[in-house]
Amino acid sequence: MPKADKPRTMTMDGAEIVVLTPQQHAGLESARRQLGGQRAQVSRMKLDLHRSRELLSEAERVLSSIPADQVERVEKQLGPGRGLPELLADIREALPRATDPSARS
Repeated sequence: MPKADKPRTMTMDGAEIVVLTPQQHAGLESARRQLGGQRAQVSRMKLDLHRSRELLSEAERVLSSIPADQVERVEKQLGPGRGLPELLADIREALPRATDPSARS
């Protein structure tokens, strides 16, 4: 197995610089693009989670604003043995989970 090229360093105008081989530069650019894609994915996941939390809050607000004398009528429309707490549980279950992106491989 050939030994990997080590980056060379040199001083130019008083600054220490690293000179990469074309293969090292290509590898660095590839890693930079992958990191950018992963950052975009995390941003989308955070936005989805924020929207989901807003949806849940709105559902809770709407359901809590149902007048007490109409709750029974609304719960009958949900089905036998189902009530507003079960509806909220279903909404929570359907929302995406907060995941730790570093847990992925």
